[in-house]
Amino acid sequence: MTSTPVAPDVISHQPPPQPGRPVRLAPGLWQVAGPGITHAWDAGAYLITAGHRPALVDCGSGLGDLDAALATVGVLPRDLAVVVATHGHFDHLGDAARLHARGIPVLVHPGDAKAVETGDPVRTCASSLYGTTFAAFTPAACDDGDRIDLGAGVVLDVVHTPGHTPGSVCVVVHLFGQRLLLAGDTLWGGFSPAIGSDELAWRDSLDRLAGLELDALTFGHAPARLLDQPRARIGEARTRFATYFDPWFKPPKLDFRFG
Repeated sequence: MTSTPVAPDVISHQPPPQPGRPVRLAPGLWQVAGPGITHAWDAGAYLITAGHRPALVDCGSGLGDLDAALATVGVLPRDLAVVVATHGHFDHLGDAARLHARGIPVLVHPGDAKAVETGDPVRTCASSLYGTTFAAFTPAACDDGDRIDLGAGVVLDVVHTPGHTPGSVCVVVHLFGQRLLLAGDTLWGGFSPAIGSDELAWRDSLDRLAGLELDALTFGHAPARLLDQPRARIGEARTRFATYFDPWFKPPKLDFRFG
């Protein structure tokens, strides 16, 4: 495995390819959204199936068919215990209003809750980056230190990691004796004051992640696999923090890049 960050995807307004199949990252952990699985604009979304009830971390934009991806691994939306949002951006949470309307709790940190409740076109990146709208809804809250027990020894720990956005969180999945970090955009996300990015807070968040005991990680725009050597990879992100200031936050074009 390489420790270099993933190059930004090139997005174009072309018909998306046929969706692929979810990827099993580990026993009981699947990536069910992302380029090549649902839609090219989707960030990674992760399904935990090892507990008594399945749970999602992020859910994609809604432009792809998340339900079809879930069904591939035998899960229906009504089966979900909870959706935990790593932050309130369209590519991570655009499908959440639909799931919320079905009675599934969707948890968003208070730092991003207002943007989600109002469908803020800039803070959710929907209009300003993707040229579309964000379906607003009122989420339930999650906060630093929250623990979600899915049963059978499977636990999700919420770690508040502001910087990319004020309400960014990471989720540590405790699964069969392993501690797996789902880092959202705290690793290699884009920086823009327009979306509430904060340099000092982000540096502190990376320092905090570097102190966690972890066995593997993945992040919102990584390949669909778990990455080893998590301490070294987080260390590289800390060392190369200035590259986060790449101005990916641009109005939609026929072709554009995002991180």
